[in-house]
Amino acid sequence: MRLPRFRHTVLIGAALGFSVPVVSLIYVFTFHEMAGLWIVVIWPSSIMLMATENLGWSAQALGILGMSIGGNVLLYVLIFTFIWSVAWVIRAWLASLRDGTTI
Repeated sequence: MRLPRFRHTVLIGAALGFSVPVVSLIYVFTFHEMAGLWIVVIWPSSIMLMATENLGWSAQALGILGMSIGGNVLLYVLIFTFIWSVAWVIRAWLASLRDGTTI
């Protein structure tokens, strides 16, 4: 089994961590739909947006939005890194079983 390089895994995690909040914000603002539980599942740091309730489009509100997106990027990178690490260990273990060596 061939794994992607670690840096590609980190870049994919960062790209998804950034694009998921942007696409979900566009969806919510375009269709005027309430952001329910589905947004917390795909964008866990969106809970920080409660702090922007009465701030409008001020610099503080945009800063909180940026921190929320940054937190999501970090979370996605950590999740993708963990999955890649587990896959690497499983791949090494399977290779050791084929070779007759022991990890």
